Amino acid sequence: MRIILMTLAGLAVVSPGMAQMPPAAVRAVPATMQTVEPHHRFTGSLKAVARGAVAALEDGRVLEVTVREGATVEKDDVIARIDARRLEAQKGELEAAFGTAEALIAQREAELRQANLDMDRSASLIRNNAISKQQHERSETELTIAQAKLSTDRRRLDELRRKLDLVQVRLDDTEVRAPYNGQVIMRHTEPGEWIRAGEPFVTLVSTGQVEAWLEVPERYAGTVSQHAQQVPVHIVGTDRKFVSASAKRVHEVHPRTRMFQYVLTLDAQDAILAPGMSVEAWLPTGPAQPSLTVPKDAIIRSAGMAYVFKAVESEGQATAVRTSVSVKFETGSMAVVESPQLADGDLVVVEGNERLFPGTPIAVSQEPPMNATTAVNMPTKPR
Repeated sequence: MRIILMTLAGLAVVSPGMAQMPPAAVRAVPATMQTVEPHHRFTGSLKAVARGAVAALEDGRVLEVTVREGATVEKDDVIARIDARRLEAQKGELEAAFGTAEALIAQREAELRQANLDMDRSASLIRNNAISKQQHERSETELTIAQAKLSTDRRRLDELRRKLDLVQVRLDDTEVRAPYNGQVIMRHTEPGEWIRAGEPFVTLVSTGQVEAWLEVPERYAGTVSQHAQQVPVHIVGTDRKFVSASAKRVHEVHPRTRMFQYVLTLDAQDAILAPGMSVEAWLPTGPAQPSLTVPKDAIIRSAGMAYVFKAVESEGQATAVRTSVSVKFETGSMAVVESPQLADGDLVVVEGNERLFPGTPIAVSQEPPMNATTAVNMPTKPR
């Protein structure tokens, strides 16, 4: 029978059978004193960069809705079509009126040329006293009338052109297109139904980038905004991490909770992130200061306590010593800890520690210490 007795100091008395077992192969890294920014854990949820109902711009009978729930669309893809026959008839009517107006302008221009010729002739004759002043004044009046008719008909042509442009816009609006890259999460209408302008065809959420909205107490307003930009964000449901591409603070504090929103933009090209997912992030909350650090993989949590296994050599044999630690905060794959039994340079087991007991003989494979820069973006192993 093998008997293991744990003491309050983390040491153990083992049976002779245990002592004769071969040492467990483990990997260890030195605990190090590093200058690290203090961090605090904040929680929140994901929100789409854009979300909205893609609505009809024209009244009409729905001919086609090209997408259903779950479909992804690119910007300017056709989502729905409305019956456009009435608008096409209006356009044909306006095009006919436009052609008539152009012909009338050609006539008015010819009348104006004739009136100018008559005026020139009248001016020559009045100088030679060949016609009366009344006849000359009649030529002047006819020229003025010809100019006014041409100006009026040109304005009428411009009016018809604008009406044609408006009808063309309305015709274009009978094909409803996606305003951005997104995914359809709800379909509101079916072919054959009558839809009015402003009523939705589908509800669309943007894809690509997504925002993590974190709830931050107001006391961290200055320090978080100053230090937090590229932050590792943990997606709770998928156990994956993404580093934010940008960050911004919403300058409004909730009057009841005394919290403000801190928004981190994440790239989600693989579509694994979805609005509503829970997230958490460790944000820097002050200037850097010397701290004792260990890899997060070295920490084991059990019954509300945290501890590491320290490799201690005695009489040529390394053994695992269970050492309680207080985790102050985490950043990336590194944790800042406090423990009176752990010092700078002590070896802590990061691989193989799950199967260790206090006092277990170990064969240590040592690796160099992890610095704060590389630890921020390195993933931790799943537990």
